[in-house]
Amino acid sequence: MDQSTTVVDIDFGMSQLSGNKKLLFTLLGKFTDEYRSLDADLQAHVAKGDFNEAYSLVHTLKGVTGNLGLFALHNASKPVESGFRNDKRVAEQYPAFIAVLDETIAAVDALFKEPEVTASAPAPANGAAAEQARKQLMTALKASEFIAQDKLDEWLDALALPQEKRSAIIDAVDELDYEEAISELENS
Repeated sequence: MDQSTTVVDIDFGMSQLSGNKKLLFTLLGKFTDEYRSLDADLQAHVAKGDFNEAYSLVHTLKGVTGNLGLFALHNASKPVESGFRNDKRVAEQYPAFIAVLDETIAAVDALFKEPEVTASAPAPANGAAAEQARKQLMTALKASEFIAQDKLDEWLDALALPQEKRSAIIDAVDELDYEEAISELENS
């Protein structure tokens, strides 16, 4: 798939945030909160003839979506932004822009529902792989090493811990509280 039509590129978003998936999801949640009412907000500004404010909203949206890997919306915002800024009018692409906005918000909302489904039933752990993962994670924690989010996920997937224990370890690592993470791992 062409990157310009990708609705949500999680890998790109994580690459912008040094692999911090938790931060990416926090930012995606803030994105949906902020832009869920964008269509109504823009229409209100247009009705008042305030094209500068409409431009400002779309310009900010364009920057945010580019950084978070929401490429379809990033690209759909360009002609709308230009229409507000240069022509002081609503671009003919506006309806398509709003459709992509709605699609993007729905896709992000769906991402927040996925973990609940998969988290309820962890896959059974392969004994040798789980033991290897536990040993490697414990070594990294005791050495206070930086642990990339994808590596932490890989180890925790191999351990197949209950969601509550997994979340506690991830939170401790995110806070750089390795002693707490070690304690959680030892008691799992």
